[in-house]
Amino acid sequence: MTSNSEQQTTQPDSSAPSATATTTENRIQLELDLATLASRWSSLPEPIQKHLWRSVPEVPYVMNSLFWMWNKTKTRDDQDPIRPYKPFPDREYFLALHKIYLAEPVMFVEKSRTMMASWWAAGETVHFCMTHQPSKGIFWSQDEDRSVALLDYAKCLYGQQDAIFRDIFPLKRPMDRQNTTTLEFSDGGKLIALPGKDPDKIRSEHPSILVIDEACFIENGGEAFDIAISSKVPKVIVVSSAAPSWFRRLTKDARPIPLETYL
Repeated sequence: MTSNSEQQTTQPDSSAPSATATTTENRIQLELDLATLASRWSSLPEPIQKHLWRSVPEVPYVMNSLFWMWNKTKTRDDQDPIRPYKPFPDREYFLALHKIYLAEPVMFVEKSRTMMASWWAAGETVHFCMTHQPSKGIFWSQDEDRSVALLDYAKCLYGQQDAIFRDIFPLKRPMDRQNTTTLEFSDGGKLIALPGKDPDKIRSEHPSILVIDEACFIENGGEAFDIAISSKVPKVIVVSSAAPSWFRRLTKDARPIPLETYL
């Protein structure tokens, strides 16, 4: 990285996982590794962050998981065999969820099926783990089938993203050779689907993100949550339809606030 003073002269070549960004506002020349950018972002001076955001087309989507979900990948609609892959819904409450997720280490999301909150949680998890390798994410649900279904959401979002991002964040092995219960990236990132039977596995895996899906219906979901908190898992997302349970006991006294607070 070198410095002097002028105006931007060279657009970056961002057609590969590495790009060179040159600016003349203080003549900054930066060899850019997009695969590790998110992990190094906070250490970059603000002028460099702004320059990269403006001049390297991939940077906003590497750095902002919701931008990536909305613009660079697709979900799967199993009820539509003719056109199953569709853009991630551009709904305002996803922006609220995203901002709360960034601000809070633990969040509870009481949802209806049509909200696609589980898809959103899968998107946050796969984006973080591929951009912050070797991070690990765990999907925890009632049984293996339901945990794998959540992992399949993440696999879909990874597979349907633009090819440039698959090149920046390649898999350890091709998708059809990945284990049913894992998704592994080439630089050590990993997603794991675990059935809700042995909460101690959460502690042994040391995840960066834990998603507990349909928490109201997991018999020992409260124990899994306690283990996550005591193990200091950095991010915990607990998602569920409402039903009498440990989850509902924690959320029933919540008070609504205007959505606009987070928009």
